[in-house]
Amino acid sequence: MKWMPSIRPREFRLAVIAGGLIGCWGAISLIVQPLWDRTRQLHLEIETQAQRLKAVERLLEQAPAIEEQYRQIEPYLRQEEDATQVPFLNQLQELSKASDVRLSMKPRNAKQEGRLSRYEVELDLEGSQEQVLAFLDAVLRMPKLLTIERLRLVSAPTREQLLRANLVIQKLTLH
Repeated sequence: MKWMPSIRPREFRLAVIAGGLIGCWGAISLIVQPLWDRTRQLHLEIETQAQRLKAVERLLEQAPAIEEQYRQIEPYLRQEEDATQVPFLNQLQELSKASDVRLSMKPRNAKQEGRLSRYEVELDLEGSQEQVLAFLDAVLRMPKLLTIERLRLVSAPTREQLLRANLVIQKLTLH
């Protein structure tokens, strides 16, 4: 204690305690806290990776079902090689003959929206209720992406058994 002759023992103890507290604070701030933060960060990364792994496992378990669903909708996704829509119009004509309805078609210009092409056809049908419904059912069962933009059904005023339908079908093609 000769190097600090003017400090009393009580002040010396307070200085040692204060130095110890400052040293502990420094050790906690510079060593323990960064280690604690890094440990917490690693724990969060491990949880995230575990969740991703569980998601991949679920997808692998569902892969056969997903592949089966894809096989079921694959015909709808295939785009026709022919730039014109003649095969589509021919199919509609064949369906009208099979359903025994009178059909007139008014093709419209195709619309391009990014990777999606919309080809519209306005159809006027005439037949009995069963025939018109059979035709509509056959159209909806076609292996193509189709939307019915408009559908209007009217009974003919002269013949009660006759049903007239006007509809606009959009055939969608992905590029």
